[in-house]
Amino acid sequence: MELEALQQIHPEVRAVGAELVVITPELERYTRALHKKLNLTFDILTDLHLKTAEQFRLVFTLPDYLRELYKSFGSTLDRFNDEPEYRLPMPARYVIDQEGIIRAADVNADYTIRPEPSETLRQLRAVIS
Repeated sequence: MELEALQQIHPEVRAVGAELVVITPELERYTRALHKKLNLTFDILTDLHLKTAEQFRLVFTLPDYLRELYKSFGSTLDRFNDEPEYRLPMPARYVIDQEGIIRAADVNADYTIRPEPSETLRQLRAVIS
């Protein structure tokens, strides 16, 4: 759902001269299929072993009860992310200017709460103005 919402704002992002990039711990063989299925026009990069997320201090380890819950749903993060310790990144969205300075950030430890793409677009426009 989030990728589809980001796809909807991607033309506007490009229109203001910016680019949208998604970084995920999922292995490329899984994101490639998703990229094609959703007909995405932006890149999805793999953060292998959460090295980038670690630099941003966004990594957490799922507690045992959640590991079991994930497994009961058939979700095996160790296979999709090559991450046997069941570590995940907190969802985060950054607006970074051309000099590499973070101008806006939205991070929430609750992975069910994501910023609205329209808010990200608003932040982007504010940086470019």
